Amino acid sequence: MIVDLNITEYIRSLMKEEKNDLSHIESEARVNHVPIVKPETKELLRTLVLLKKPMKILEAVGFSSLYMNSYQPEGGTIITIERNEKRIKKAKENIKNQGKEEQITLLEGDAIEILKGLDGSFDLIFVDAAKGQYIHFLDDVLRLLAPEGVLVSDNVLQDGDVA
Repeated sequence: MIVDLNITEYIRSLMKEEKNDLSHIESEARVNHVPIVKPETKELLRTLVLLKKPMKILEAVGFSSLYMNSYQPEGGTIITIERNEKRIKKAKENIKNQGKEEQITLLEGDAIEILKGLDGSFDLIFVDAAKGQYIHFLDDVLRLLAPEGVLVSDNVLQDGDVA
């Protein structure tokens, strides 16, 4: 979230409401208080994916994976990490219902441990986890980031609380 409400409202006023296969997943998540990205973050991710055209994305939330994959070039893949059993079940269901099993790989477990075991490089890495854990992800995230890759860390100011 952007701290200044006027800026947030302005950005949201520029966004077009989307009606697509993911709309019901997003609505359900918001109603059930499942932490997914805010609308302005979603718009940033869409813009970055369209600009960067990443073939390989690493991220840590099922909804964001589905959303970013819908803007990836054909043949693009995403690895997503989740440790919450309830969210794992729902993410698997959503990925299957969207027919994205070939494009999105869900790794189950603690991101700190999983990141240590990953190889290769990613064109875009989206970190959206417990803010206090970001520092523990950093070395592996930077190791996995492609030379021209983009790193996005969500909510680093945690609604202004950190500042």
